Parts: sequence; structure tokens; C-alpha cells
Amino acid sequence: MKKFIHKTNQYLLERYPTIWNTRLVWMLLSAFLLHLLFFVVGFLTLTNPEILHEHNVKDVFFKNGAVYFTTMVSILLLVGWLIYMFKNNGFKNFYPTSNLKLYGQFISYIIIIYSCSTFFLSYNFGVKSYIAFKYPDAQISKEIGIANDVAMFFSENVNDYTINRRNYPQLFFDLYCETTADFIDERLPFEEFAGEKYQFFNLSTKEISIDEYQVYNSYNTIEDTTLITPIYTKELDSTVVLYFKDSVVNIKPYLKTINPSYYNASSTFYIAKNDTLIDHHFKDYTYNSNVYIDYEYNSYDDRVFTLRDFYRNKKNAELLDRNDKAEITTLIDDFLKISDTYKIPHNLTAKKWTDLVYHPDTFEVKHFIRTEPKDPYFNSEFIYEQTKLEQFYSERVTPLFYQNAALKNTFENIEDIKASTPFADSIHFFMWFAFFFSCIIFMFRTTGLKPLLFSVITVGIIALIIALLGTVLSYVLTSIEDTISYTLLYFSLILSTIILAIPILYSDRIRKIIVGICVNISIIGFPLYLLLIIGTIATHQEDACRERKDYYQSGYQCDTIFDWFDVNWSFVFFFGALLFLFFFTNSIKKWKALSEG
Repeated sequence: MKKFIHKTNQYLLERYPTIWNTRLVWMLLSAFLLHLLFFVVGFLTLTNPEILHEHNVKDVFFKNGAVYFTTMVSILLLVGWLIYMFKNNGFKNFYPTSNLKLYGQFISYIIIIYSCSTFFLSYNFGVKSYIAFKYPDAQISKEIGIANDVAMFFSENVNDYTINRRNYPQLFFDLYCETTADFIDERLPFEEFAGEKYQFFNLSTKEISIDEYQVYNSYNTIEDTTLITPIYTKELDSTVVLYFKDSVVNIKPYLKTINPSYYNASSTFYIAKNDTLIDHHFKDYTYNSNVYIDYEYNSYDDRVFTLRDFYRNKKNAELLDRNDKAEITTLIDDFLKISDTYKIPHNLTAKKWTDLVYHPDTFEVKHFIRTEPKDPYFNSEFIYEQTKLEQFYSERVTPLFYQNAALKNTFENIEDIKASTPFADSIHFFMWFAFFFSCIIFMFRTTGLKPLLFSVITVGIIALIIALLGTVLSYVLTSIEDTISYTLLYFSLILSTIILAIPILYSDRIRKIIVGICVNISIIGFPLYLLLIIGTIATHQEDACRERKDYYQSGYQCDTIFDWFDVNWSFVFFFGALLFLFFFTNSIKKWKALSEG
């Protein structure tokens, strides 16, 4: 092995001295092996499905300490690389070198630093690969479907099964259910259960223009009693539809029971990311948000009207209508097998659960299941006085439990990890980290330690001057904020241009140490110089836009040059900086050839 390394080094030294000098081959090989190691570690991280019960497992890299371990590995790897690389510096000792070789060194630094600092990516791609292998899309879709079908039998909350939650048949979907006692007219038909009252209304509609609605909505009090508050509003392209309570409907003939029933369950347990149902018709409903002094007119319902609820309630009702105990038992049994696969905590069996929920004809909810194991030391009856609804629950709750939050987190984590994009999410951070760290090394290799330290001090002084200038201008020009902004922008732009021009145009007329400082600031600061230029242009565009007559009619939208590429400006600045450094290497060589005097 030692002989092979020696031969390889000799080969690189004779033919590719820049690659040999930067240790590019050995660093990339080391990084590749470590990336492979972290990929395997990531692949094995989620082999225990109980980890998926937690929230936001997608960030497991930061939660389980892997981030600290990979950081230490990166630091040790880079420090070792720098120690070996700094043993040889041909440029510092005036060995002949071309612009291309000098630029090649800088690119090698970026590649090495990026490769040795991105173990985060390998780890996360390992996690993604395991999830994709262990939980195929078809399997997860089937399991989510079974979970949504069984969810109506979770029997956790009384309010999930009261008649105001019903959305099927169509009649219940079209009606509005009033549940606030103060808004219920007891002279007209209404239903009551455990102290809760329910009155159903037809809805009437009125369509008005958006301008009319803005005037209509500007009334914040009910001083004009002829004004009727809409229950819901739905905004269309150019109009707004207002929905009002109309006549009361007697729904008793359509109910099998007024008590909580599985027929009323209409919520969906988990909505998959690839779900294709679009609730376009009712999704835009919004509750009227006006705050009125007269409480009598401010009525609302906490029900969400969506097509999804309608179809879920319809599917639930069809299952109950079939009244097939064996079918229900099989469905629950399949669900519990899925739960056991994911190690979801519960103490249920298919038979126990079926016996708990199977009450033919009305399918009333006569027993409740806990979401956590029963605490033998806790009894809510001795803590507060219960309402009738709470008492109804406490008298029927069983020792059985099922932690459905763990299953929901499991599905969510699996889908989130599959949909995650570690490379796209982190490319900008690691790209610029590698760039700036490479600039520091490059500056040290080309100009030396003394100019580098003076450069840091100079940047601090410049920042202090700009801050002091801003402070002085804020006292002198207290009423002209735009003037202050433009003064600071152009002062920074002019100063940056001077610093950039010195090593390019005036390197032979100024002391070498000063030129060296400008060289270093130009190397690392050119991306910020580009940002300053684009920011100045965008500021002018923003101000010009605000002065337009149609500014307030346009919804305060002012597109600037930043909107052209949005976050992709980062790539523009990055590759612009690389291109600049390619040509700037000639100025670096000119500076190195200057006499110390």
C-alpha cells in the first residue's frame, strides 16, 4: 500500500503538480469512503419503526447527535489536509506558475472542502433510501386507506360523532347547523343532546362585486339593524358570494338517532401527499370575521365544509349500511396488523374493538377509547365539575387505548422523508461555506499571513465607518430616509469599486502591503460586490414603482431585479465570483512580483 501511494504521488507530481500539491486525489478518496460510511449509518437509523412515532423525524440528523459527529470528522479531515498541504507552497516561494494552475488550486480547495463538509447529504440520502426501500408508495397508500376507513371507530371524542358533524346524505352537507344556544330559536324545530342544542338552517346566497363587498364589510357595528351578517363568504374572481341563514329545517325524519353515532363521523384521519381530491368548491369558504358590538348577530359554526368530509362520511355510512360484522372485524384486524408493524402502542384486539363499536341499525357510540394508557392516579371527576357532554364521555370511557397520534406521525414522517430534498435544501449553505473557506486558504497561500490579518482589520474599520456614517446621517437628515439609504449604498459601492480597482489598475503605484489588502478583500468580497450592485438597482426599481399612480391599485406589488431569479441569484453570484477569480489571478501574480519597497 505504501509503495502504491508513493508511485501515485510521483505520477501526480510529475504530470499534475497542482493536484499533487492540493492532495486532491487522496482527499476525495477519503471523503468518498466517509460518505459511504455515513450513507450506511443513515440507512440503518430508522430500522426501529418506533422512531417514526416522534414528530418531524426528517430532521433526525440534528436530533440524534449525528450533526456533531460529522462536524468533528469534517474538522479533523480538513485540519489534517491543511497541515500536509502547507508543507509545499510553490507560489509563495516564487516558483513559476500559470494563471490556470493558480486558479486550479482555488477550484481544488472548493471541491475538497465541499466533499469533506457534506456528510449531512450522505446520511440523509441513506435515510431516504431506507424509507423508500422499506415502505414502497403502493404499500403506504394502501395502509393510509385502511387507517382512514377504520378512523371512524377510534371513538375518542364525543364531539366527533354529534349530529352537527354529519355531511351525508347531501341534505346534511347543504344545511348549516347552529350550535350556539343564544342563536337557536326554540320556537322552531331543534334537537338536543346532553345539554347541547342543534338547529339546522337552509342557506340563501347573494352575489355582489368585490367593491360592494368591501363597502359591505366596512360596517364594524350593527347600528343599522337592517344589515344582516353572512354566515360564510366565498371569494370568486370578481365577485363575492355571501351565505345567510334562511329557514329552519326539521331534520328529525332523517335521523336514526340524536345520540352520538358513527354515522356522523366525517373527518379524515390522514391526507396523503399524493391525494388528488381538490376541495375547490367549498375550500374557499371563510367565516365572517367582523367583530360586532351586538353579540346576537355574530353567529358562527366550527364545522369545516369540504368535499373530502362529504365523501368520507358517505364511505363510512356505506360501510355501516352493509351491517356486516365480519367485514368490520376484518378491516379492524388489518389495521391492527399495520399498527403492530409500526409498533404503535395499544391494547386492542379485533374482537374487542368490533364488540365495542358494533351496534346495528343506529351504530351509536356507546363506549370510548383512550389515546393514552389509563392513569390509575388521575380522576377528572375530582378536579372540576363536568358538563353533561363530558359526563357522557367519562361514564363510557374504557381502559382500552390506541395512540393514533403515533400512527399519524409515522405516515407523515415517511411521506416527508420521501419528499425531502437534502441536496436542494442545503446546496446554498455548503456551496458558500466551501467558497469562503477556500478564499481564506487561497488568500493565505498567495498573500501570506500578514496581509490576511491586515485585511480583516481593514474590513472591520470600513464596516465601522459605514455604521458611523449612517448614524451621523440619521441625525442630520432626520426626515429624508431615502437619502440616507442611497448615500450609504453609493458610498459602499464607490469604496468597493476603488478597492477592486487598486490591484487591477494601480498595483505598481501603491505600497505592496496596501495592494495585498485590496487583493484579499477583492478575492473574498466580489460576491458581496455583485450583491451590492443588484441591491442598488432593486432599490431604485422599488422607489420608482412606489411613485407610480397605479401603485395602490396594483396591490402594492413591485417586481424588482431580485424577482428575476429569486433564490437562484445565489448561483449567479457564485459562478460570477468564480469567473472573476479566473481573470483576477493575473492581478495576484502581478502583486506577487512587486518589490517589498
